[in-house]
Formats: sequence, structure tokens, C-alpha cells
Amino acid sequence: MLPTKALDATAQASTEQVSPGRIPSWSHSPLVPLAILWGLLWTLISMVEIAARFAHDPAIPVWQPIALTAIPTCPMIVWLIIQLRSDRYLQPPIEPPRPWFFHHLRQLPLLVIGYIAIADGLRFGLKTVAGVDADFNGRVPYESIKVALFYCLWLGLVYGTLSLLRSREHSAQLARTQQALVESQLARLQAQLRPHFLFNTLNTVSALMQTDIVRADRVLARLGDLLRASLGAGETHTVPLQEEMRLLRLYTEIMEERFAGRVQTSWQIADDTLPLPVPAMLLQPLIENAFKHGIELTTGIERISVTATRDAGRLNIKIHNTGSTLAAGWREGVGIANCRERLRVLYGAAASLDIANGMHSGVETSISLPLRAEP
Repeated sequence: MLPTKALDATAQASTEQVSPGRIPSWSHSPLVPLAILWGLLWTLISMVEIAARFAHDPAIPVWQPIALTAIPTCPMIVWLIIQLRSDRYLQPPIEPPRPWFFHHLRQLPLLVIGYIAIADGLRFGLKTVAGVDADFNGRVPYESIKVALFYCLWLGLVYGTLSLLRSREHSAQLARTQQALVESQLARLQAQLRPHFLFNTLNTVSALMQTDIVRADRVLARLGDLLRASLGAGETHTVPLQEEMRLLRLYTEIMEERFAGRVQTSWQIADDTLPLPVPAMLLQPLIENAFKHGIELTTGIERISVTATRDAGRLNIKIHNTGSTLAAGWREGVGIANCRERLRVLYGAAASLDIANGMHSGVETSISLPLRAEP
């Protein structure tokens, strides 16, 4: 399970990456591409104005319409730099959008007045110094409308970008939360397994102590090996099938000591399945059921077989036992429910666990896993 402090630190780091106002260097702000796009659009409009001036008076020097059109760009560049260095767009919150837009539209009149004052001042200076006809008539309404439209466009681009970044941040936080819940749930399910088989094995040792101390000592030694191996497997949610089979054989050897002479176990594990990942300690409750319901309730010699094959992109594992059949209306126990839940958490609907009566006798448990890594 992921520590809470680690999750908080990760969430904080993610927030710092996507929140423009918290980025110390304005050159890395996500608003920079918007400023470039906005600047290109402004340049395009300026070029249209230059072309219109040339069409109106082809005899004028080239530099005059360019200078007159470029002058208004200066205050806009200054304004953009100020905007990119500010975190004002994070206030107020972007949801709901109406208060956010109204809050920022309040500065539009000041922006229009300041822009026109600076631009006309520069044009007047150019007219005074170079004698250029700046043509002030009718420019105030035109400039006001142009600045208002461009400012509204800028706010729309900023709002869309901040909404996208916020959506990504929420998605990342949701993914981290879901992963933490999965880790916690898997840890809880795995923790349920150890006491379960430990108590059953200790009951076996207790029974053997009354009849055969040597065998009881042998079972305790194997129980120690099994516990050490299971602790190592519990550090991850999946292990190679080879490791899972080693744990399963240790448990089977313990149970064979308890039912000495009454069970025959066979293993048919394809070599190409050994490296494949499976949930750690997934099979132990299943083979425990085979002993409990197929061997413990009978007095004759019964059989348990374990097979593993790889076919069509899936790992198929089957555990078959003789000595019992499923009664009508039977219910799954804690061990089976635990296994089924772990498969659901790790693989969703891609994995399956089925328990049914065998074709000829006994009970067969089938597990089918997709050949993919743990999510």
C-alpha cells in the first residue's frame, strides 16, 4: 500500500506542474503557447492593415504603414509579458466560468483606454518627428473594438487551457487514488490468506502430535519454509508461476503428511508457463479446498492433479480432485471469494475462475488469466 505522505507529495508535485501560477519561470508557463498564437493572430491583422494602407496610397514609403501598424504592438507586448508573469488567472476559481470571466472583463475598459492612449501617443510622436500622417480620425472606435475582441479571445484561450490542465490534474489524482485503493485492497486480501492456511496447518501439526511426533516435526519444518517463501511473495502482487508452484508444492507436502497414504498428487506444468505472472498465493486456497472437500471427507485413496497450459494468449490453470462433487445449492467459501476478488481487482473482467464437477468424477477448478503485466 502506498504511504499517505507519498501520495500527498505526488499530488502536490503534479499540481505544481500543471498550475501556471505556481511555475516560477514564466518561460515554462502553459500560457506561453497561447501568447504566441495570440501574437500571430495580431500580426496577421496588422499585415491586413498594412496591405490596406498600400492599396489606399501606393506612393507612400514602405516604412510608414509598417511603423504605424507596428506601434500598437508595443503596448500589447508589454501587456502580454505582464500577464505571463502573473498568477492572476488562477483567481477566482475557474468553476463556475461566469464569475471568472466577469472578474477578468472588469479590466477591459482600463486596457482599452491605456492601449489607445499609448498607441496614439506613439503615433503622435512619429507624426511629430517624421511628419507621418497618422490619420487619427475614426481610429478610437476601431481600436476599441479590436482590443475588446482580442482580449475576449485571449480570455477564452486562457480559460480553455486552464480547464484542460485542471481536467488532467483531476484525472491524475483520480488515477493515483484508484491505484492506492487497489494496493490497499490487494494487501488486505493477501493478509487474509496467511492466518487462514497457518491455522489449518497448525491444526494438522496438533493432530499429528498425538500419533507421530517425527511427522509433526517434519510438518513444522516445512511450515517454516512455506512461511518464509510466502513472506517474500507477499512483497509483490504477482509472481512468476514457477514461484507460485514452489509455494503450492510446499503446502501440498504438508497436507500429504497429514493424509499420508490417502492422496496421490500429479503436476503437469508446461515449461512455457513457468515465467508467466500470476497473483501471489492465488492457488493455495484452491488446492486447500481440494484437500478439505475431496480428501478429508473420504477414507480411500484420492487424486489431485494440477495442470498449467498456455493457449491463445492466456494462461490456463486447472486443479482437479476426486472424492467429492458439488452439491446442489453449494456456496463459495471465504478462500474462493478472496481469489475471485483478487482476480477482479488485478484483471477486471479479463480473468475468470470457474468451479464445476469434473467430466467423469470429482471437482475441477479452472482459472484463466490474460498474458499481461499487472496494471
